[in-house]
Amino acid sequence: MKQLLLSFLLFFMANTLTFAEEVDPFEDVNRVVYGFNEAVDDNLLEPVSRAYKDRVPEVAQDGVSNFFGNLRDVSTLANQILQFKPVESAETFGRILVNSTIGLGGLFDVASDMGLTTDDEDFGQTMGVWGVEEGPYVVLPLLGPSTVRDGAGLFVDTTSDANMIDKTEGIGFISSSAINIIDKRVELLPVTDMLDLSDDPYTIMRSSYLQKRKFDVFDGNLPVEEDEFDDF
Repeated sequence: MKQLLLSFLLFFMANTLTFAEEVDPFEDVNRVVYGFNEAVDDNLLEPVSRAYKDRVPEVAQDGVSNFFGNLRDVSTLANQILQFKPVESAETFGRILVNSTIGLGGLFDVASDMGLTTDDEDFGQTMGVWGVEEGPYVVLPLLGPSTVRDGAGLFVDTTSDANMIDKTEGIGFISSSAINIIDKRVELLPVTDMLDLSDDPYTIMRSSYLQKRKFDVFDGNLPVEEDEFDDF
């Protein structure tokens, strides 16, 4: 029995190492970038985000989240059209129309109260739907976990979002971008608390990110894969 358990443990460890080598061939560099991101987050983003969450009135925080959420809905609509999702596209278009008018430019999420909801879609997901492989796992400076495919998609999405914000005044554009970053960082505070309890936050983040992205690409309908332990 002990021999069987030892063999199983060695088999599991070997497969885990193989998985890491396949999906994260740049792990040494990624860990360095991850450490840099953590230093910036610990000393700047997290303290500012916690202060924002604690001191800014909740109604103002909701307005900021709704405003940027409305902009993301525009990007989502474009990607839903590219993914040939007519029903979802129609519902997202309805959200944008309602929130941009009745919701005063997106400051109020009236559409959700009317039952018009949507799931975020980005160009990385769109490329995944088209069959583009995700490629190796990478950690981007300041932007965090990604893959080669999602990094390219992020560039497209970021460029599109920037075009929807008035850039005639540089200070205004930078301020809007900073507020958006803080708003998103506030959403991740519970994740930060969970990672702080882990012995190896890097591995947990990598695994969580890759699983979530696969879930997103397949809209939760993950393909059935052969259990690699069936032949053990």
